[in-house]
Amino acid sequence: MSVDPNIDYSSHDPEDKEELSDDPRIREAQEYEAKMRRALATKEDPLRDSETTSERLKRLAREDQEKKAAGGSDQA
Repeated sequence: MSVDPNIDYSSHDPEDKEELSDDPRIREAQEYEAKMRRALATKEDPLRDSETTSERLKRLAREDQEKKAAGGSDQA
């Protein structure tokens, strides 16, 4: 079996579910990557009819804000 010399063995694997980095630049990239992965259509979570990835990102952001608002009022 051949080995790919271009493999980066220290790269981030999103399936690792590791804690976010303490470095703010890396943390920002990790958060952005998670947001973009969530916006991608999958077999389990397809795009809605005539919805674009950009629209999906906006919808998910609105849903997250609504959850935070609801969660904040429940705890008060």
